[in-house]
Amino acid sequence: MEKCPACRALVSPEQTVCRRCKTDLSVLLNMETQAQMHRDMALAAFERQAFEEMFYHAKRSAGLINTPESLRLLAGAAVLAGKYETAVNFF
Repeated sequence: MEKCPACRALVSPEQTVCRRCKTDLSVLLNMETQAQMHRDMALAAFERQAFEEMFYHAKRSAGLINTPESLRLLAGAAVLAGKYETAVNFF
C-alpha cells in the first residue's frame, strides 16, 4: 500500500498506523500479505499444471485485493480450469 485509504497520505511499508490520520492499516496490510500468498500459490499450481488449484488461489487473491494483475491471473486460471463463463467476465 502506497497511500492511506482514508486520507491518501504516503505510507511506508512498515507503518501499521497512518502518521497523518491515525487510521489502523494492519488489517489492510494483512489482506495484502494474504493476497500475495494466494497469488504465489496460484503461480506454483500453474507450474504443476494443477489448474483447479490455480483457479482457487487466483480467486482468493482477487477477492482480497482487486487489482488488474489479480484479475488477469484469475482470468487466465479460469480459462485453464475450463471455467469459460467466468473467464469471459474479465474481457
